[in-house]
Amino acid sequence: MAEHQINWSLIDRVRTKNPIVLTLANLVTIDKVADSISAVGASPIMSVEPAEANEMANLANAITINLGTVNQQQIDQIQTILQTVSPLKPLVLDPVAVSAVPSRLKLAQSLLNKFHFDVIRGNASEIAALVDADNTSHGIDAGKVDRPIQVAELCARRFQSIVILTGETDLITDGQIIYENPFSAEMLTMNVGSGDMLSSIVAAYLGVTSNTWDACIVATVLVSAAGVLANRYSVGLGSWQVQFFDQLSIMDTKALLEFLEESEEDYLD
Repeated sequence: MAEHQINWSLIDRVRTKNPIVLTLANLVTIDKVADSISAVGASPIMSVEPAEANEMANLANAITINLGTVNQQQIDQIQTILQTVSPLKPLVLDPVAVSAVPSRLKLAQSLLNKFHFDVIRGNASEIAALVDADNTSHGIDAGKVDRPIQVAELCARRFQSIVILTGETDLITDGQIIYENPFSAEMLTMNVGSGDMLSSIVAAYLGVTSNTWDACIVATVLVSAAGVLANRYSVGLGSWQVQFFDQLSIMDTKALLEFLEESEEDYLD
């Protein structure tokens, strides 16, 4: 991405503008996701009531739809929102476990075929399932996917979305350009809800910019940086989670740029 200067100041813009993020949430991780949205400076709404769908969607600056614990009530809420929300409202889809649960895959593909999502965020197995690519999944966790870059590109092109494929190396693509996140923290893969948090943090940045590409990169690198820094001050998953939220809540543009320069001197060249 040498030809494109990433707008890292989005970190400070979110803290200044305090965008509202509506997450149709995974009930397993709802607290973590709400806290992560708040930690980066945005305001979370975690509604599960279909009758509130239109009001909440109109209030929000961006919306994340997470299929982690989807039920019929939530499907009704999703359909109501997507049928009535402004086409200018940024949308993020997190297709949790579509590689393991056929009914979720059918739902996710139906949503993607009917509505446009600015961003799709999933692990390799989930992204592969969306485009019917061969993969081996283990429950909801990422399994082995041959050629993950090609799978991510195919998904992005098919649905005209930016795809964030998270894993050992996070990949971001619009179907033509690939960005590989140079940072990773092992605890992020162990912590339940890391992907869910990232999906809604991406929405927070989409709430303050029309540049979807920059929003995806800034959010992904920010979460990874917080994870790496948390590693330095923790002894296990419990203390890591505390440190992760601390790092997420104090990280501003200046601090992230210092982290990038410290970690890789030529990163901004």
